[in-house]
Amino acid sequence: MKQIKKVALAMLLVFFAANVWAQREIKMEGHDNLRFTVETIKASPGEKLKITLTTVSSIDKSQMAHNWVLLKKGTDGMNFVTKGLQHADNDYIDPALEGKVIAKTEMLGDGETDSIVFNVPDEKGTYEYVCTFKAHYQAGMKGQLMVQ
Repeated sequence: MKQIKKVALAMLLVFFAANVWAQREIKMEGHDNLRFTVETIKASPGEKLKITLTTVSSIDKSQMAHNWVLLKKGTDGMNFVTKGLQHADNDYIDPALEGKVIAKTEMLGDGETDSIVFNVPDEKGTYEYVCTFKAHYQAGMKGQLMVQ
């Protein structure tokens, strides 16, 4: 009887751990065409996501790099990236607007990969994600996290 209780407890712990640490991974790339390969992500409130971004480029990192930045709901993406243009040393993110960021990867050159794990916001709606490298947002390098 004690053995059955131990097995049951072990199974319960494994189930609990799997649910606590479970995450869905979204893999995407940023290319020289200034687009993310995934432009829409659908998720549930509170879901744990892992975003993995890889840059694929034939251009030097100083001229072509990408990051992935998820903005808080209602943030004006154009204003956010425009104010960041003067902050190359901070991945083109204005330090005064860092409070608008939910999650972000590092700025990546060709062949570099970074991942970020975060919990999807609890509030349903659409959240914009952007690349903050100079002029990439304006060229269309953005997407939407749709929390449903």
